[in-house]
Amino acid sequence: MRVRSVVLVSILLAGACSRAPETPPAPAAQVQGTLNQVMRGILFPNSNILFDAQDRNPGAEPDPNDPAASAHPFAGTYGGWEAVENASMALYEAANLVQMPRKCQNGKDAPLDEDTFKKGLAALREVSMTAYKTAQSKNQDAMLDVADKLTQACSTCHDVYRDRVIDGKPMTMEQRCSAT
Repeated sequence: MRVRSVVLVSILLAGACSRAPETPPAPAAQVQGTLNQVMRGILFPNSNILFDAQDRNPGAEPDPNDPAASAHPFAGTYGGWEAVENASMALYEAANLVQMPRKCQNGKDAPLDEDTFKKGLAALREVSMTAYKTAQSKNQDAMLDVADKLTQACSTCHDVYRDRVIDGKPMTMEQRCSAT
């Protein structure tokens, strides 16, 4: 009887030690912001960093006489070309956030299944990776082409969903995101 108890305890201990601990499931992604908030909070400021890199050399030392220089994205710990790399990657990753089901500012669903919207996201991803590689090469002249491609990528959706004019008037908030 004692031998059986020792064998049983040994088997139970071996089983308990070899079993991997269960990890709790990751919480499901939750969407909080509207498409407009994601655009203004992530895409707009990071796009501006790329646009700024066509006129201002990210690798140049900030002007010590410029009181606003220390607040510029090219200054500071993650400044310079690294700021351009990070902005490029933020734009690429933001495309994943933009394609999540969410509402537009007017309360309507974002047009995720429309071909124009998909084309715009694909263009955003493509130009983001081009910008990232350009920033890694520290080629400011090439940032002109990046800025042009970024403008075109943004225009893919903006021309249809944001900047559209109907009867000579800008599209109202009620008309946005439902345009075809």
